[in-house]
Order: sequence, then structure tokens, then C-alpha cells
Amino acid sequence: AANSDALKIVYKALKGIVEVAKAQKVEEPSASNVTLAQASIGVNEAKNGAKVLAAGAKAGAAVGEKAALIVSSVRGEEMLEAIVKSTEGHVKAITADVTADTTPLEFAVGGGTVAQLAKEAVKAGAVAGGIALRSLVKDGKLATQDDNNDHKAVQSAGVSAVNKLLLAVEGILKKTVKNVLEEVKKEIDKAREPKAASQQ
Repeated sequence: AANSDALKIVYKALKGIVEVAKAQKVEEPSASNVTLAQASIGVNEAKNGAKVLAAGAKAGAAVGEKAALIVSSVRGEEMLEAIVKSTEGHVKAITADVTADTTPLEFAVGGGTVAQLAKEAVKAGAVAGGIALRSLVKDGKLATQDDNNDHKAVQSAGVSAVNKLLLAVEGILKKTVKNVLEEVKKEIDKAREPKAASQQ
């Protein structure tokens, strides 16, 4: 499971970046409607990939490939959206079957049984966001099967999720800086106008 205090710090940082970007008229990250159902994600039993978010170190089966498929089914922006629309109160353990409303913060903390985590109704963006958050924070470990290949596949899914999320954050930061610089340039140009007119 992920450390709750560390999770809250990461959540606040991501939320803060999106709020600042919004204030600078940067478009908010978009949501994804992809779920872990076969018809939605395109593979059988994709829901088992969510078992990497079990609270302990054991997933109970080889789940790395399915976890990687879940991560690949959503964009970084969609993971970010699922994270920032959560609240700090969502940093809590899962104690019952997960639903379409279960947040990335809850997935990052984990809890419950692997059967409670593997549900088709769950949003892929929430699971992928949970994988990214758990991989990002100190001491956050993803659950695997006792199998070297699965261990590598799970590790790869975690790295991929983190990279996607950080690229989305970088994209928003670049747009924010661009908008700020454009505003500054407008103000500088405005300040120059009267001076230029009086010199003619």
C-alpha cells in the first residue's frame, strides 16, 4: 500500500498545478469513460489487472500484463483528471467491492481482497491513476505474483503509468507558462505604446 501522508502531498501538488493552470485559462484535463469491462477495454478479464493494487505484496495471480493493458487504455490527462477530481478524504483503504466511483487515491492506498478490486464497472483512469500514484510515492509497492516475469510486467506497468501522468503534468505546465508569458508580453507591449506614440 502507499503511505497516506505521502499520497496527500502528491495529490495536493497535482491539484494545485491544475488549479493554477485553470486560472491561466488552460483547458482542464479530460475524463475517460473506459471501464475494465471486456467490451470497453478490448481484452478478456482486464479487471484482473486491478489486483496489482492489493494492499499486500501478493496479487494472487499473474496480473502484470493486464495492468499494463489498463494503463495503455487511457491517456495521462485522463489519469490526472481522475486524480484531481478526487478529494483528500479519498486517501483511505478499500474495505468493500470497488465501483465506478472508486477514486485513484483509494486504489493507491489499496486494501480489501483481490476479488474486491477486480470489478468490470471500475474506470480504467482511476485504476491507472492509482497505479501511477502508488508507484510515485515512497515505499509504494505494486502487488505481483511470485514470478519473475510477472514482477517485471508489473514494474513496467508502474513505470508506464508514472511516465504518462508526469507527461500530462508537464504538458499542462508548458501551456500555463505559455499563457502567462503571452499575458506578460501583452502588458509590456501596452506599456510601450504611449512612449512610442510620443516619440513620433
